This record gives sequence, structure tokens and C-alpha cells, in this order.
Amino acid sequence: MPIKWEKSKYSPKARAFLAKPPQEFPLLTLLDGAVRSGKTLNIIQKIPQIFDSIGNDNLKVFSGYSKNTVRNNVLIELKPFIENYLGGNVKYNSASGEMDITLWGKTYPCLVVGGGDSDSVAAIQGGTWDFWYANELPQHHYNFYNMALSRLTPANARAFADSNPESSNHWLYQEKIKPYLEGDPDVRDVFEYWHFTMRDNANLSEVFVKNQEKLYKGAFKARKIDGLWIIADGLVYDTFNREKHILNALQIIEKIQKSEIKEFFLGIDWGWNYSTACLLIGVDHDGKYYVIDELYSPKIEAESVISWIDKKQKEYNRFFSFANCDNARPEQNDKLRHSTNLVIYEEKPKIEDSISLVRELINYDNLIISSLCTHTLNEFDTYRYPSETERTKSLLGGDSADLPVKVNDDCMDALRYGLYKHLTTFR
Repeated sequence: MPIKWEKSKYSPKARAFLAKPPQEFPLLTLLDGAVRSGKTLNIIQKIPQIFDSIGNDNLKVFSGYSKNTVRNNVLIELKPFIENYLGGNVKYNSASGEMDITLWGKTYPCLVVGGGDSDSVAAIQGGTWDFWYANELPQHHYNFYNMALSRLTPANARAFADSNPESSNHWLYQEKIKPYLEGDPDVRDVFEYWHFTMRDNANLSEVFVKNQEKLYKGAFKARKIDGLWIIADGLVYDTFNREKHILNALQIIEKIQKSEIKEFFLGIDWGWNYSTACLLIGVDHDGKYYVIDELYSPKIEAESVISWIDKKQKEYNRFFSFANCDNARPEQNDKLRHSTNLVIYEEKPKIEDSISLVRELINYDNLIISSLCTHTLNEFDTYRYPSETERTKSLLGGDSADLPVKVNDDCMDALRYGLYKHLTTFR
């Protein structure tokens, strides 16, 4: 639901940002920090001031990982702010990305583009802009970022960006934030940094903030709550507790027989030399998820998986509604589609996003693993982020992603696929 702007509350930091004249900002201004700290909403409220200061002679560009993320993260709030609160008008063509914002008698031509992959640069080559808003800047491709800055050619051009913190190895931290904090005069001439914590959003209740603090620990608490750029280390699911999150297989079967578990679905990660992992997952009436059974084996074809699914539907006397599968093996997924009664999805979620959802379930004790699933349980004990040595080698190869080690993660991938699809589509 769009925010009710007329009832908004403002922290001292938000007021300071909103009160600063647009012409006093440098070329690029970044608002970063904790989730739900008000970064995006602060920029949205600043846009009318900036447009009025810059004028409407040149194109204004809005970018994100994709056009859809801009729509979901920015336009859903910008449009009602412009139309309902300021009396303007926003016309957006989602197919072309073209957008006109009419405000105070002037029409500002805008363009919405995705900047998340290597091909994104082609969409912005040759353009001249005087405003750029980059939503979730770390998700942009580095080449897009550099090209976008070079398009800001008018003397009064300004760029604003928001960001959630990631690894301190990320190019944005290394090239801009770290030098800014260290007082580099060249960086400070063109870059300004505003850091927000969750408590800088005066619209959040104390109950919400405290509940969020319970969700995370270690590196993820530092990022999500305090908004710090630090490297994740150690186990990925470091709050998984064998005493709380494992249930005897017979007890889970009893829950199934009593119809306490209402829906059943699968997550599948295909392998050959590495193992194929197929996890049967159920959810009860209270939203608690159970990993009920597993198939785990190298060098097996789709026919073996199909046979296992058929066997388990008969064994548990339950219908399985869908499977979300690794999209790297479309021919295997087609075999499942034609030989089972399941709806077959091939949606491979971003690792960071799906890990975050799994962590949330664990932290609220809403994920239970059957004692039958020995390979899944073993991977919970070993699924980890790289050591400093491993990370250094990765960076030398040009990869700054803060991702888990890609070893013995077949069940963890299958778990992410199944849970992410259900949590984002059916819950």
C-alpha cells in the first residue's frame, strides 16, 4: 500500500537531506544503509525539488536491476506522491520504459531502464541526461554504472542512488564509500555519502525494529539493521539449531496422517557428477515448513526422479502440487512435466534473496528438517561463506560477489528453489 505522505514522520537525518538545496549536491549522491531506513522514500520526496532546479531541457533516467524492480521499488511510491500529494501527473509506458512526469506546469521526459546485466549498456549509449536515479546501485552492472555517469554531461546534472550494504569488497564500497570516509578530496568533489540506520526511519515502530533485530545475527545483522558494509563469513545458516529444527521422521509422518501439513511441493537441483537433490517440502496451517524427505544421488536421470516422486506420493498418500527446478537442465524438466501430475517451474532465484528467506524461516523456528533427510542436515553443517584466502582468489578472478562456497550445496540449492517459489508465489 502506498505511503500516506501527509502523515509521514521525519528523523533529523531525513530532514537534513530534504532541506539541502539541490544545487549544493555534487554529481553523485548515495543514500545507503539498513533495510527499511527510508532511503528510497527520501530520494522520491527530493525529486520534485531536483527537477525544478535542473529544468526540463534534457532526459531524466531511472534505473534499477531491471525495469520491473524500478516499478516495484520506486514508481509504486513516486506516482501517488506526484499525483495525489503534489497534484501532478505520471504517464509510464512499461514496454518502452518511456515516462512523462508533469509537475507545476512543466513536463519532464524520463526513461526507465534496467542496468543489471552486461547488455544493459546498449540501452543508454549516446544519450544525454541531466538526472539519474539508480535504485539499488550495487545491483547495477559495473559497465552500466560507468556509462551512466558519463551521460550526465550538463553542468547542472545530478545523480542520486540508494543502496543496501553488501560485501566491503564490492566496487561501490572500494571506489566511492571507502575513499569518501577516508577523506579523499577527489572523491569528495564529485560524491556525497549519507548513511542511514533503521532507526533513521521515524515511521517505523519500536516493535517492528526489535522484531527485525531478532531476525539476524553476525554479518547479516550488521548489514540489515546497522547498514554496514562487511564481509559475510562462517556458516550461511548459522542460527540453525539441531535441537530446535530437527524432528523425528515418525513425528512428521504422524502430522501428515493427521492432515496437519496441508500442502506438499518439491525443490530440485539437477546434477550428474555432482548429486541431484530432490526435496519434498510441506507447509502446515500455521505457515511452518517441513523438509519431509529427500532423494540424493549422482548420475541419475529424470526417470529415476519421476519414479521417486510417484513412489513418495503413494507412500505418503498425498498430492504434490508443484516442483521448482534448476533451470540449467530444461530437458530434464520437460520429462517431469510430461510424466508427472506436478506443475513444473524453472525459476532460479538470486542466491542472496533466497538465502535471506530461508534464514528468516530458521530464525523464527518455522523450518523443520526430518531426521530422515541426512544429506540435507549434513549440508546445514557445511554450507559456508569462503575464507579470506578463498575470497582473495575469487577477487583476482574478477568476481566480487559475496556468495557461499559452491561445494556440497545440492540440497541447499534444492531447498532454496522450493521454499522461494512457495514463499513468493503461494503464501
